[in-house]
Amino acid sequence: MRGRGALGLSPLRDLRALSAGDWIATGPDPALTLGPAAAVAALSGRTVRIRCRPEGASPVLVVEAEGMETRRYRLTPHAAEPGTDDLIRLPAATRALQIEPGSERFRLDAVAVEPVGRAAAGLFRARKIVERLPAQERRPLRLLRRALGLLRTVPPSEILRRLTRAAATAAPPALYADWIAAVEVPSLPSAETMRRLVEALPDRPTFSVLMAAGAGDGARVGASLASLQAQIYPDWELCLATQAPSPSADEPRLRPCIPDGQGETAALQACLAAARGTHIAVLEPGAVLAPPALLAFARRLAAEPDLDGLYADEDRLGPDGARTDPYFKPDWSPETLEAGFYLGRPTFYRTDRVRAVGGFRPECAGALDYDLALRLAEDGARIGHIAQVLCHRPAGAALDDAAALRALEARVARTGGTGEARRLAEGSYALRRALPERPLVSIVIPTAGRDSLIGQNRVNLLDNCLASIRTRTRYDAIEIVVVEHGVLPEPAKAAMTRHGARGVVYADPAFHFAAKMNLGARTASGEVLVFLNDDIEVITPDWIEAMLALLAIPGVGVVGPKLVFEDGSLQHVGVVFGEGFPNHVRRGFPGDDAGDHGSSLANRNYLAVTGACMMVRRADFEAVQGFDETYPVNYNDIDLCLRLRERSLRVVYCAEARLHHYESRNRIPVVDPSEQARFRRRWGAQVARDPYYPAVFGVRPPAFRLDAERFPQAARGMVEAWR
Repeated sequence: MRGRGALGLSPLRDLRALSAGDWIATGPDPALTLGPAAAVAALSGRTVRIRCRPEGASPVLVVEAEGMETRRYRLTPHAAEPGTDDLIRLPAATRALQIEPGSERFRLDAVAVEPVGRAAAGLFRARKIVERLPAQERRPLRLLRRALGLLRTVPPSEILRRLTRAAATAAPPALYADWIAAVEVPSLPSAETMRRLVEALPDRPTFSVLMAAGAGDGARVGASLASLQAQIYPDWELCLATQAPSPSADEPRLRPCIPDGQGETAALQACLAAARGTHIAVLEPGAVLAPPALLAFARRLAAEPDLDGLYADEDRLGPDGARTDPYFKPDWSPETLEAGFYLGRPTFYRTDRVRAVGGFRPECAGALDYDLALRLAEDGARIGHIAQVLCHRPAGAALDDAAALRALEARVARTGGTGEARRLAEGSYALRRALPERPLVSIVIPTAGRDSLIGQNRVNLLDNCLASIRTRTRYDAIEIVVVEHGVLPEPAKAAMTRHGARGVVYADPAFHFAAKMNLGARTASGEVLVFLNDDIEVITPDWIEAMLALLAIPGVGVVGPKLVFEDGSLQHVGVVFGEGFPNHVRRGFPGDDAGDHGSSLANRNYLAVTGACMMVRRADFEAVQGFDETYPVNYNDIDLCLRLRERSLRVVYCAEARLHHYESRNRIPVVDPSEQARFRRRWGAQVARDPYYPAVFGVRPPAFRLDAERFPQAARGMVEAWR
């Protein structure tokens, strides 16, 4: 089994050969198998190098082994040659290797699988990492300096672990059906358990479900009613305004409502007027509540009786009734709400609060409950989140974008300002408030004045950064403070003079980001501070206005922009936490990536943003004594965000502010173990669960994608929720 190409390729299912290497799918699940079985078994427990040359396919290697769940690996395109090239450790007792093409018609040839030893595997991983680096980062001296820097600060075992992870072949996202089977089904309490939980409730709210239905919605209304009748929790009513016959005349909890007028608004207003429950929610015909839904809402309201609103996760029902398109939602996120109606359904509100704000407004027909949520948020409503999929909505149900934009513009008018709302994509919006004032913004830039390659040109980074600020930034009330060591190269000194930057000298030659930034902030005059790396280049001229508009919202403490690499791919669209440490979500995705339900496309709340570019009010910065100087290199930006959050200030990613960041895409961060340990001691408990990044998503890397490795943790969390 040491010869190349010892395994043969043959169709397993749903495939027909067109010619040598060319295939066409004949069913929904095409796959090829590698064999013979004895040759596959001989590779068990070994590290193998697998290569192939696909055309029109994105192949996934499927590994089956005795006593283990099936593993999947998305084969990786070679950086310099046609085809894929991967190194994979096969588990013991491997019994089958399959390739799923991921397309209906494709070509696949030059398939080769061979075992490799430790030395060859190490060289392969190193080559993989080097090939992914930009050209200027591949130079031997640059690589040597980086390696020495790592060895001074990181244990060899940790370096090996990071290298292995960096070069590893990625598994494709887990399927939603896998999540249902592995997390949801085992976690659901039995009917008897749910009955005991109902009896144990100290107070039982009554839930009024409001529904407006047309003449052709009879079957859909029946499905929704059946899901309510299947609830173990008994205290509910369906307030139904419909032109169709009643679906169940003998259901006493069904309350027909007669609208005073035409249209959805009149129908829902009639339902709201008739509702006798303590809490109301809007559902569309055909929406189906999960069996434990109302009990989950009742238990949470019993535990937190001061909640004014409560929402849960949801998914969609396909034409065949299959559950698809799950939406695992963040916890309460005011700025995310302005970017789209992420609360969705089901969301239960206190009935008296809904009536107090006037119920449903005809101006926003098509986005009535979005408009309602915005008004309740302005009214100080306290909103909670249940991290369970409790509603299955009909496929295709969506807001009317024009109505949603009217709701957003009305929000600005009600809060005493002016602004413009525009559509970014279906269900995703940008709301830009006009600036109430134009404060002086101090841009603080630490620098060593070094040169670097951008494209094929060697440039001085500070000069490039300053030039982009002065020539592309529309906002004029700015000052630039450069923090340097007093030994800047002449090109950097000349750039400071040419672009009107004020210098301040940090005398200690050792790199200390936190101390430099604090010094720059003390020297600056602005009411607003922007901390900016010298390897940043402005793209959008209104980047400062976009960030200031968010910072002006009461309760917002830090704003960070979208940063893209030199090739246009994403570098920063927010920071999430996994395994106790921060990481950039969707790093390396295409620059036009929309993200998960608009997470990259629109503004969004996160726990932190990167210090490569962040905006903060001086008063808030000084209130927490600036950057913590016990974090000289790492975590100082994250720590600042978390300390401001302790003061009830929110962190916002600003999607409309876009800048280049000429950081190496694939650098292995040099993290001082003492800083890492200090961060874990200080923040480990608080970030063990990221409220803006659900536990079912992967963290290596974080990308809002289901990860089977995280399923056991997610299942434990759901089990705990029912105790």
